[in-house]
Amino acid sequence: MAKYRLNLILDHSGQTFTEIQSYINPNSDNSDQAIHILIHNTNFDSLRNKKSKFVTKSVITVIKLEEPANEENIGAVIPKKKIARLSRLGQRPSGRMTEVGFPSKAPSKLIYALPPGLADEPPKEMLEKFREWIKKGVLKRTPLGKRPPRYNAKHETFDKPHDLGFMVVDKKSWYYELATSPVWLWDEHIDVAFYYLRKKIRQFPELEQRKVTTVDTFFSSKVRSLWRVYQSSSDKFDWGSCESILKIMLGVCVQSGSSWFEVNTLLIPIHLVDLKHWALIKLDLTNWTIEVYDSYQHEGPHNSKVREGVECISTFIPLLAKKLNLFDFKPRKPPGSYPILVTIMKDIPQQANAGDCGMFTIKYAECLIEGRDVRYWVIHERMQLFREWITYYFWSHANRKIEQTYKSDDDVDMEFA
Repeated sequence: MAKYRLNLILDHSGQTFTEIQSYINPNSDNSDQAIHILIHNTNFDSLRNKKSKFVTKSVITVIKLEEPANEENIGAVIPKKKIARLSRLGQRPSGRMTEVGFPSKAPSKLIYALPPGLADEPPKEMLEKFREWIKKGVLKRTPLGKRPPRYNAKHETFDKPHDLGFMVVDKKSWYYELATSPVWLWDEHIDVAFYYLRKKIRQFPELEQRKVTTVDTFFSSKVRSLWRVYQSSSDKFDWGSCESILKIMLGVCVQSGSSWFEVNTLLIPIHLVDLKHWALIKLDLTNWTIEVYDSYQHEGPHNSKVREGVECISTFIPLLAKKLNLFDFKPRKPPGSYPILVTIMKDIPQQANAGDCGMFTIKYAECLIEGRDVRYWVIHERMQLFREWITYYFWSHANRKIEQTYKSDDDVDMEFA
């Protein structure tokens, strides 16, 4: 089946990318008012019967090129490395597979950070080695400070930093924080976990068929700041400031991400700043509803603060979706007027301390990705075990990459506004 380039043209205050224009050759009437985001290797046949618009001040335009895209004409615009990152199981290039995708002359091999199942236990012998490693050099007394080191100087800093795809870890305390309840998780813990959840979706076809994806913590914090500006001056709002968020929605500016045009469910980790608390938002792009999975529910002020924190997503996301004409590619539009209906999920497992909200957020997401019922899996009694397991998986994965010189297939430059 022939593949074509899909060109999305977003209104962006006259900014253009000439190197992409020369390849896609968009209508000259629009070229001075658009930023062109190239989604490469997209199967245009799947969009053939979908509605597309082409007007003078277009927000989204679908253009079919006369010839199929191939690596020769792609290479002039997109670096080869970015082409390789789209490889998936069953659709991977020939040659060796590094962490999940780069071809070379060595035999093929694929390694995973997270196992396919939420309840898959690590090998007992390896888990014991990890437990011994995590205890070595730990301080008897934790120094004062916002984020103090947990180990003595001999053990705190790695000789070889650990590459976890989304970030590089050079301090052993990072693993201690992730593994130990009730220590709070930082945004980079959440980001690494959700990055590998996205990788897990791509690596296992049965999960990819569920048409679900996740985003990083940057997404909700950026939407929150944009929403505040929009509230103060909606008539003068600069939509060009939304470029990074629109790119994420298109699957362009998030590692191992998927376009919202291709999925039905989005899982968003959100840090509720006023509560100093992590929660998970499940955005249904088919029925346009929001479910909030909160592990520390209390009637009154807490739930009110949660609703206030989620308002930026429920109200501003439909405006961005409208800018992309996303509604035209979904079965239905949001019912009634904005914002999207928000439901705080009841009768779900709750944390029993002040520090496990981050791990609850990660495990809520993993359960939903796998189609499991959170009520039976994400329970407080298992949380320390889950924290230990996920830390082991990341530690083991990073060490394999060091020992076998694997590299991630999506080590790309991220550009955030």
